[in-house]
Amino acid sequence: MKFKILAMATGIYFSQGAYAACPITKDFLDKDNAIQKLTLNEKISCLASEQPKIRDGIAFTGLSNTLRSGELSAQDVRGVYETLLNDLSKPNKEVYHTSFLILALAEVARVDRITPFLSKVEREKLVSIAIKALTDVENYTGFDERVGYIHQVAHAADLVLQLSLNDAIDADSLQALSTAIQQAINPSSTHFYHYGEPDRLVRATVYLMLRESLTSDYWKLWLTDAAKPPKATWQDAYGNNEGLAALHNTQSFFNRLLLWTSDAKNPKLKAINEQALLHLKAIR
Repeated sequence: MKFKILAMATGIYFSQGAYAACPITKDFLDKDNAIQKLTLNEKISCLASEQPKIRDGIAFTGLSNTLRSGELSAQDVRGVYETLLNDLSKPNKEVYHTSFLILALAEVARVDRITPFLSKVEREKLVSIAIKALTDVENYTGFDERVGYIHQVAHAADLVLQLSLNDAIDADSLQALSTAIQQAINPSSTHFYHYGEPDRLVRATVYLMLRESLTSDYWKLWLTDAAKPPKATWQDAYGNNEGLAALHNTQSFFNRLLLWTSDAKNPKLKAINEQALLHLKAIR
């Protein structure tokens, strides 16, 4: 994909002015028309909407479609990147707003891996954001009946996925991302994942596993660490909710890893599949 330089892209699609308020009310009638009419700045602003149909169905969907279209200038894509970072740095955001800013950054990271435009330092910033989003979580809610999806861990995993696919991300950053995912498998807070988080974590992990700079020996040790019980044995985990959550989350991760690597032709993934099965037999 190549950037298409539109003669009037900057200004029509992205405003460098003040932070714009989301202009859509909950009573909007035409989703496609709303997506088409919003500027880039307004799409980003609407990521703060408490209405899931606006935040997810219009703002994020519209922003994702625009970024994936290849029709933005490099300057406009950079504007999206900088505005998302600026909004992420603001205090007192709602948890769903933070989560969707992270998911939007995954779309920016996707553009960068296909048509590079970020510097090494800017990519490292995305790596740091992904790590923090996986390991410094205040709210593990996946879905809320009122505000819809929050899903920070899943969205952070999607950012890791895009970074793992980018050849410009170096070995140190890849290792740091893998360490953050390992920590996210079973969070320090007593929480039972039940909104598909292990699958999203595994998907990102598998693409990290395919990177040559992280060797089979590295992943063998990584899996051994990830499979360790919180106490002396997994039998001890049955005594309280903290242990039961660890059992549930670790089993879920290794079950999904087993599935994702079950038909692998890649020798590295085949070996990982065998190791995952051995560990899973002990996590009970």
